[in-house]
Formats: sequence, C-alpha cells, structure tokens
Amino acid sequence: MIRFSLAAALALLAGPALADRIEAVCERSELINSGSATLCSTDAGFAFQSDGPEVEFFVTLTAPSTHCAPVIYSVWYPGENFSRGFTRPLRAGESENVVIGRGYGPGRAEIRISAIGLVEGCNTGQMQSWAADVSAAPVP
Repeated sequence: MIRFSLAAALALLAGPALADRIEAVCERSELINSGSATLCSTDAGFAFQSDGPEVEFFVTLTAPSTHCAPVIYSVWYPGENFSRGFTRPLRAGESENVVIGRGYGPGRAEIRISAIGLVEGCNTGQMQSWAADVSAAPVP
C-alpha cells in the first residue's frame, strides 16, 4: 500500500474536480477470466504535464456515477507491452490512485487507459463502452 503526504491527500480530494473525462466505445469486447469479465478492445488516451523524467507520477481514476457494473482500469505507456499499473474493481463513483512511475519527458506526456468490466449488473458479457475521470500528479 502506498502512503501519501497530507498535501498529496488534499490534492487528491480536489482531484475529481480537476479531472478530465475520457470515454471509449468498444469496437469489440471479449470474455476473459473464465467468462467473469469482458475486455474492451478500445482504449483511450490521457495527457498530463510532466516536470521531467526524474519525477514519479500517479493517476487518480474514478468510475463515473453512470457505470452500472464494476470496472478495472489499466494504465499503459504508448509503445510498451506491459501495464504500468491497474485499479481494483471500481463501482460507480469509486476512485483509486495508481502509481505510473517516472521517465516521462518534460512537457506534455500521454498514457493510454484500458478497461475490463466485471460481468454483473448491466454487463451481461458484452461491454459496450466505458468512461473514467482521470487526473495526474507527482508522487510526493
């Protein structure tokens, strides 16, 4: 478990108000994990301002209140074939911080976010779309 300073905790509380909404319509979805989840084939990009490669970042991911099934978000750096981090299953309105590491050049940096929906609620085995509220900040 990662601990944050009081300043970071206060910034996180303000995070959702400063967050950007990303959305994706699934071109395809496939059942995974013995049919208990669906993987959306479409990811979405999120850009943030980086202070340079020595600064470690985290993102706060929030499932919108409109989500009717739990979702797991995974964060990728373009060109890498492994996830930088992922959330636990989030229900509508829940948030989680994911440390995404360092190495982002100074200025605009972009990450990709993908989603896996748990088969329950409105997700009957085919994921149509997903969204997330996302913000990024340096790890204190």
